[in-house]
Amino acid sequence: MRIALVFDGLGVGGIERVGIHYSKLLHKMGHKVYIYNLKPECKEMEKMFSIDSEIFHYKVPRFLLPDYYMLMVKRWRWGKYLYPWVYLGVSIMMYLFRLFHGKREKYDITIAFSGHFRDLTFVAYNFVKGNKKMCWLHGALMEYLVSSCTYGDLYRKIKNLCVLSEDRQESALHLNQYLRDLNIHQLYNPIPLEKEKLDNEVCQKLKKEFGDYLLMVGRFDEDKDQKTVIKARQILQDRYGEAPKVVFVGGGATLDSCKEYVKELGLDRQIFFMGPRNDVQNFYSSAILSIHSSPSEGLPTVLLESMLYGVAIVATDSPPGVTEILKNDRYGMRCAIGDPEDMAEKINIMLKDNEKRLYYIEQGIKRIQDFSYDTISKKLCYIIKELV
Repeated sequence: MRIALVFDGLGVGGIERVGIHYSKLLHKMGHKVYIYNLKPECKEMEKMFSIDSEIFHYKVPRFLLPDYYMLMVKRWRWGKYLYPWVYLGVSIMMYLFRLFHGKREKYDITIAFSGHFRDLTFVAYNFVKGNKKMCWLHGALMEYLVSSCTYGDLYRKIKNLCVLSEDRQESALHLNQYLRDLNIHQLYNPIPLEKEKLDNEVCQKLKKEFGDYLLMVGRFDEDKDQKTVIKARQILQDRYGEAPKVVFVGGGATLDSCKEYVKELGLDRQIFFMGPRNDVQNFYSSAILSIHSSPSEGLPTVLLESMLYGVAIVATDSPPGVTEILKNDRYGMRCAIGDPEDMAEKINIMLKDNEKRLYYIEQGIKRIQDFSYDTISKKLCYIIKELV
């Protein structure tokens, strides 16, 4: 089959990494995969796709997206009366833009993979034609529908949704009666079980410099909440005396403010920022614990990578992804969202109870099998057959 994967940019990020895994998986299943990047200026991860995947750049202007005008509804009382007319005008502009700039290629399936307005609109309004359409949701359906009614319109046009977790989907459908006809499939993100080659020299250097350290991998942003980890480290030291060093891997908007926060707390000799790295496997394999602090997550790849490299996890109980992966503390220890006191307590339990930590390492190795290419390809094959 000819399958088009559509992305709202291919910069460095979790969704993009998952998309790469899916493109490779579809290739292994015998499909021809085509990649559409709707933000050509964000293309850092394009080189990581298989050489068998053709990549197209297609820029969709922001003013053509109906949700661009939703602000008038949220900001002004009279906006809700004007919006239908604006929506009609935008729809006409979109039709004309598609008429003159739309792609003539036709695919068996077109997939809006990022799940953002740009790629959803691109697929829903046939900027490229597909016999069948799908979209991926990387969070909870409820959150998307509450954030904007436009999501519901786009889902209804696409019809087929893949979600990471069944949690909270039923309540969302009850709130949105006209979405009852959607075909919703639950499918985990795949992860290759072949480990990246370790650099023993780098691993030894990390052990020598940081000892048994706590590791957090991820971009620096408000929705990752690294400051909770930083505060938890201070509490560990004040309450329990000795505490391991903390190593952050990643870059982003809040990196500088986190560095300043570390200085304010006097922890600049205990907490270290390594920036973005392409050898995270060395950091996982050398860490004693993997920490995760996001208040909300889709299906965080960093937890799966931690399990793959044999690192026990302490993570905030952020729905739907962390809750789904750890399954009520069966595969890792959860702590309350935004609560450094609780995080410090759970980290201390893991550090003091070696038997419990080893138990979670063993459980994680078992859990990761549910996300293997073989497991996911069987489910995906069934979904595609049902679709066509």
